[in-house]
Amino acid sequence: MGDKTMKFAIISDIHGNYPALKAVLEDAKRQGAERFLFAGDYCLSGPWPNECMAEIRAIEDKYIIRGNEENYLENLIGKDQSLWTDGQMQISYWSYRNVSADNLDYQLGLPHKIEFECNGVKVHMAHSSVDFVGTYPFYTWNSVTIAERNRNASCSPRSILEDMKKERENDPEFKKSVENLEKGVYIFGHSHVQWYYTDEEKGLYMINPGSCGLPLDGIRGNVPYTMLEITDDGQVSFEEKRVPFDKESYISEVELTSQFKEANVWTRVIFYELRTALEHMQFFLAFVEKYAKEIGDDVRPYSLETWEKAFELWEEEQGG
Repeated sequence: MGDKTMKFAIISDIHGNYPALKAVLEDAKRQGAERFLFAGDYCLSGPWPNECMAEIRAIEDKYIIRGNEENYLENLIGKDQSLWTDGQMQISYWSYRNVSADNLDYQLGLPHKIEFECNGVKVHMAHSSVDFVGTYPFYTWNSVTIAERNRNASCSPRSILEDMKKERENDPEFKKSVENLEKGVYIFGHSHVQWYYTDEEKGLYMINPGSCGLPLDGIRGNVPYTMLEITDDGQVSFEEKRVPFDKESYISEVELTSQFKEANVWTRVIFYELRTALEHMQFFLAFVEKYAKEIGDDVRPYSLETWEKAFELWEEEQGG
């Protein structure tokens, strides 16, 4: 026997969405969570990255790693802010200016990966599944895949996720990608799609809790996280959770913030993602690239004029 049975709440990809973080934390506590596992991406896209980090830092019993979005802030340290005049990076500039120096230092000091043991079970944490099993799973079952499959109006998001689960269970490429993993629990986020894979015989558990702040798995009206339980004798179980969340009220709040004014295009694309729970940003970025090439604009990051004109044209295509 090990220590007492431990209940964990696994939360990832908050992206500055403080109301969603609060809703998930409150639900997790009601579910009996004793320890919290945070899998990265605390900033960019929502206007409360500082509040999110302050809330997380106040939680004593946690394991926490950094994600890829923190890199955008790190890359701005020491740069000449008078040159921050392009359109494309406005969200990074705004986030950098609106995260306290102390909270920024804390985020950038977080490890990229963590391993710990609970009741004889080894738990591995990284922001992306790529750290554990290479690129194949991430580029096969991600937010772009979900959005493309949802173009068929007869398909429901939940049926698509169930179909993808069956694909994983029968996909030789996926099986090959996980065959060298040792037994234990593997926690990651990044794709904004809540999914899992288990091999009970081997004692292998792969868990993506989805995105707390910006879910892109097609399931509307709520935000996800996952509860994990490891018993005193090392038995592992988990349950995917969805917490009701009023995204229209959240959008109305965001429209009152300085982020909406100073990073307007990015924020408005995020509104499309919030309302549909589907990927739009990658498609918009591809649209901007195509537009820039058509007008002979090779300036990167995209200028404010190119960025805003491309959004105007893209939004027309969306019926917007």
